[in-house]
Formats: sequence, C-alpha cells, structure tokens
Amino acid sequence: MTYLFFPGCAYHASAGYKESTEAVCREIGIDLKAIPDWNCCGATVFMGMDMDEAALLTGRIFALAEKTGNHDIVTGCNACFTTLRKFEKKLKEDQALQQTINHKLASCGLGIKKISRVRHLLDVFVNDVPDSAWEHGRKNSVDSIRAGGYYGCQLTRPEGELSHPEQPDILEQFISRLGFAPVDHSAKTMCCGASHAVPYKKQSGKLIKRIIKGISLKEADVVTTICPLCQFNLDNGQSGLPKGGRLPVLFFTQLAGISLGIPFSDLGLDKLLIPFKGVLKHRR
Repeated sequence: MTYLFFPGCAYHASAGYKESTEAVCREIGIDLKAIPDWNCCGATVFMGMDMDEAALLTGRIFALAEKTGNHDIVTGCNACFTTLRKFEKKLKEDQALQQTINHKLASCGLGIKKISRVRHLLDVFVNDVPDSAWEHGRKNSVDSIRAGGYYGCQLTRPEGELSHPEQPDILEQFISRLGFAPVDHSAKTMCCGASHAVPYKKQSGKLIKRIIKGISLKEADVVTTICPLCQFNLDNGQSGLPKGGRLPVLFFTQLAGISLGIPFSDLGLDKLLIPFKGVLKHRR
C-alpha cells in the first residue's frame, strides 16, 4: 500500500517519530511517499493571523499532491491534519477562494482542480491495515503493559470524523489490537498547551501535569500520543514531577514497533526524555 505523505515541520526532529514510522511501515508493507518540495502548512495558528496567506500555504500543498496523481494526503501531526482538513473543506466549498489561490499558484506553474482527501496516519493503521498484519507480526508479550492514549485537543474536534469529539476511542482500539491494555482516563482530549508551552511555560505546565496525573492515577505504565508537539510537551513537561509519578511518552508508532518486535534502536526510543527502558521488564 502506497500513500502520499505530508511529514510536517516537526516530524524529522521529534523523539523517534520518523524512525518508528518508517520501521513499522516497512514491517506491515506500507510505503509513504513524501510530497515533493512540500512546505509548512502554517499549523493552526497562522489561520488566526492571515487566513488568505494560510490558504495559499495549504493550497500549494494540495496542488503539489495533485501533481503526483491526486492521492490522499496522509500526515502524522494533529496540527497539520487539522489545518489541511479545514482547508480541504474550505477550498471545496469556496470556489472564489480556490480561484484566488489558483491565480497566485499559476506563477509557479501550479494549480488545483481536484482537492485530495486528508487523513491521519492513525486512521490508516486502524482502517486500512488488516488485523492479521498486527496479530501475525506481534512478537512481544505486551498484554500486561497498560497504555494511556492521549489524543490532544485537535484530532477529533470540531468535526469528530475519526471518532467521538469528546470521548474518542480509535486510539484505544489500536492499543488493544497491538496487544497492550488500554487505560481509559478523563484527560485524553485536554489541551497540552501546544506551541504556547514555550512562551507560556507556567500556564501550560499546569495543563501538562493535569494530563499526566489523570493518566497516572489509572495506573498506566506509558502514555502514547499521535502528534509531535503533544509528545514533546508531555515528555518535557514532567520535569517538575516526582520520579515515581513520571510516565514515558511514546508515539503510537513506537508502541506498534514494540509489539511487532522491532529493535528499540530502530524506533528512536533512546530519544525519549523519560526513558522507556525497564517498563517491559517491570510488567512481566
């Protein structure tokens, strides 16, 4: 299975997301082809600053995708997914905006005729990959490891197309499919502060600690997330917590790689600030 991939700006610099995504995709037979010459989508913040310029940024991405053969666009970042998904709908509904974007794109030989569908990589793993790929590939006994899924505030809202906006369960489905024990908790869609964690560290720190505490109280061994910024905030933001209350924060692709028996060194687990080492041994 081949998919057109939009990496986003944080993908290559995240704590093992690139390594684990590539390793797992090799194992289950998925080929992610990056959009040639892709540019930043502007994330969600740029829409609040300049909607027209934000539309141009995403419009170029859609034009580049169409040029490759009009495949669906797959991304692994919540902010990228939300931004591209919103403009996918906006450009389809607003023909005047699409014409304006096409006029600007014409100077570089690009244009949009048919807009690609935008999907999250988790959606692909859950809905396109057969159960047998995960079950037959499972090489680690991980059923005793309790994983608390963290969605962040953007993936399922406002549309709620992938799962219920306030009480999603698609990540828990995937955790179970991998052989882990999913932990239900009340913080799964709380905001971690996103990019505000840098300029408003104190305020965001309270959000992060609330999320980790909510997952920890349910006796989870690890947190698993689906967004580079969410992973960084939850991993880095636990520095003020006592060691006994800290949880490793893994990408869902790293969790999948562990289940499939892929070597830890190939999953970028050594890049986590709160180490995963010892969790398997502790739970067995």
